[in-house]
Amino acid sequence: MTLQKKIQRSVKKNLSFYLTGSILTAITVMLLVGAVTVSSSIYQCFDPYFAKTKIEDGEFVTESEISAGKLRELEKQYDVTIEKQQCLDFSYDDTRLRFFARTDKIDLVTVTEGRNVQAADEILLTWRYAKAHGITVGDTIELAGRQFHVCGLGMKPDYAIMLYELSESVPDKDGFGIGIVTAEAMESLGNGVRYYSVRYGDPTKETAFRTEISEKYGTTEYIEQKANSRIRLIYQEADDLVAEFSLYCPVILVVVIVVIAMVLARMVRREGKTIGTLMALGYRKKELIRHYMLYGMIPAAAGDVLGVILCVPFSKAFCSFYFGDAEYIDYVVKMPWQFIGIVLLIPPVVYGLVSYLVLCGVLNVQILPLLKGIRKGKTLRLLNGSNAALPLIYNIRAVIINGFRSLTFLVGVAVATLCIILGGSFQDAYDDLLEEKVPYAMLGGQYEYGFHSYQTDNPYGGNAIFDVSFGAKADDSRFNLIGYEKENDFTDLKTTNGKALNSGDYYMTSAAARQYGIQAGDMFSLYNTVTMQEHSVRISGIVQNDILTLVLTGKENAAELLGRPAEEYNVIISKDKLDIPANLLKKAASLEDYRNMVKNLSATAGIVLKLLKVLGVLIAVLIVTMISGMIAEESSRNISMLKVLGYRDREVQKFVFTSNHLLVPAGFILGVPLGYLTAYAMICAMAKSSGMFMSLPVKADTLLYSVVFVALAYFVALAVSGRKCRKVEMTESLRSMSE
Repeated sequence: MTLQKKIQRSVKKNLSFYLTGSILTAITVMLLVGAVTVSSSIYQCFDPYFAKTKIEDGEFVTESEISAGKLRELEKQYDVTIEKQQCLDFSYDDTRLRFFARTDKIDLVTVTEGRNVQAADEILLTWRYAKAHGITVGDTIELAGRQFHVCGLGMKPDYAIMLYELSESVPDKDGFGIGIVTAEAMESLGNGVRYYSVRYGDPTKETAFRTEISEKYGTTEYIEQKANSRIRLIYQEADDLVAEFSLYCPVILVVVIVVIAMVLARMVRREGKTIGTLMALGYRKKELIRHYMLYGMIPAAAGDVLGVILCVPFSKAFCSFYFGDAEYIDYVVKMPWQFIGIVLLIPPVVYGLVSYLVLCGVLNVQILPLLKGIRKGKTLRLLNGSNAALPLIYNIRAVIINGFRSLTFLVGVAVATLCIILGGSFQDAYDDLLEEKVPYAMLGGQYEYGFHSYQTDNPYGGNAIFDVSFGAKADDSRFNLIGYEKENDFTDLKTTNGKALNSGDYYMTSAAARQYGIQAGDMFSLYNTVTMQEHSVRISGIVQNDILTLVLTGKENAAELLGRPAEEYNVIISKDKLDIPANLLKKAASLEDYRNMVKNLSATAGIVLKLLKVLGVLIAVLIVTMISGMIAEESSRNISMLKVLGYRDREVQKFVFTSNHLLVPAGFILGVPLGYLTAYAMICAMAKSSGMFMSLPVKADTLLYSVVFVALAYFVALAVSGRKCRKVEMTESLRSMSE
């Protein structure tokens, strides 16, 4: 059709619009595909890897050792696979190295370099730890007064994320490693921590199995696979990434949709006489709609092509970053081509629908008004007779007359501000977490000591408590039950209404209350993950603590739920460092350790937050450049006249573009609350998975640098757009008058 020849001329004439729409569409495709690629690559890598290595379904510790004969009976009776494991910690080159004996049935070690252990003087080390310390296959290292020959480098599947303690959330790949030795070598090194790993052939028998183990052998701890962050954290990171980017991408699409609607509406109105002529020549409305819809589809097609080109290197870089949190494993970037196909359909469908609706509205006119050009312009009498300066009157009228254009500019600046505020506010939330909430990570203490088994006497000092994982019946999630003594140092623990805690009642931290939807006076159903017994307790009050998901009560109540003597304990929390034999301890942590963990977590998240700020600046530059270009094009006659009157280029630019100055503050003011609302929604979503609720402080410096970022982007875009003003010739106004 001859009509389609107009498209090429239109693209050249409105190049800034097509570039803006195409780039933002490409970014949307790239971000969404990148997030899903990371997620699918992680799942497609680790799912078969865990299946191949026979990853445990759970692990448990018992007071009494289970004999080999009884293990075989339990395996047959409950259709389970059980393997006894043992670990022992050593220091090497100022780092921590945890020894395990080679397993044969569960959590099978994989070898990346060299081979598995065969002799008592051989050791297999985790790959990243060995590389960090310059250890290679064939080296000899000295540990525990013995020489070990490094026969291989590999990975232990239940330590896919190298966390020294399960309470950690940031892997220590350089300072913590795993060493695999033979069973004989393990026995000669001394008695380590004994526990059992289990895999269920028939999941319906799990409860009966756990109940019998608890009753006959005194289970002191049971950790399901879903509660084991060394296995599940990599999946959680993948899911969180998809959730975050699924929120960012629609925001970017909104900008493109508004731009397309504005440009098409203005294009049709500007070409009113041409459209009227075409209608008079017999073109039907449907044909014209199809023609002008193509203008809106160009950013979709170009953005899809550019997005696919960019998403491959972006996905590879993103996968490299996220797989870097896991212990070294060979992986392949799995591009989700079916999903990519669906994503590529979104821009054409959405832009096409928007274009169709806009065109149906603006083309719903008669031929005669179009031919006469009745809809060509608007007359505004605002500020007639005003004594205000001419530039001010001109720009106020320009903003009001071009309402759709002004709205597009406003939305663009608001979304750019939203992205910048979102990145900055999340960083403020992490800083607040570190400064205001981390000090309560140990209930006001500075040091925490966890014992391998329950203790009775406490000659060490501090506060001896029960600290045991329980399950919430409502959603099967995990929280910790704290049983404290009547006389304790937890002086800061009070309910939200200021009342002191009564050891005979049950209380819940605000983090737990928010997660489970509990208020003071509500009943809460829970179960012991060791005995599988269910209980219901009344929550007497809420303790303000957004970082820990806890239920607190006196030791007597906790002992009853645990089925243990009230004088026992398994954790000591102290304000001072205590001297406790290392062989008794399962963990020894300080508040400083927790601070460092949050700092590392904030640094990791900072990469995505910086990406958001860059995205915000880019959106601002693209939108301002596009709108300013339109203003320059539509004001060419006025620009030419100003030049004839002796105005210099800088004065002309200031006169013509000042209307945008009025809209930038409005867009910023609109974007700030939107940014904080979006950040709050994401914090609420993260709290459901992590149990930790971050506050969202509004800081003046964050608002200030957001203003600076938006302003810089705005003036950079104006500088780029100024070229169009300078290209307008003085003869333009003379030609217009002669016409």
